[in-house]
Amino acid sequence: MNTTSTLLYVLVVVLGLLSLLLTVSSVMLWLVFPRGFYAARQIWVDLHKWGGLALGIGVLLHVLLHWKWLVRKTRRYLGL
Repeated sequence: MNTTSTLLYVLVVVLGLLSLLLTVSSVMLWLVFPRGFYAARQIWVDLHKWGGLALGIGVLLHVLLHWKWLVRKTRRYLGL
């Protein structure tokens, strides 16, 4: 495995784990702590916010790493 494919593999695993974190935190905030202020709810809100930020940064990095491929495919689909 070369360095780029190792980086992409790690990135995809991290993105998957962050997606799982956001799913779990969403369910916790929606079903377990739906209203009011609880100290535990604030922890889940913080996990959800920071997890979302990390996921957004990871997706941006993923797109940047695949930029040339995206440009090639877009040109091919548009017939350019």
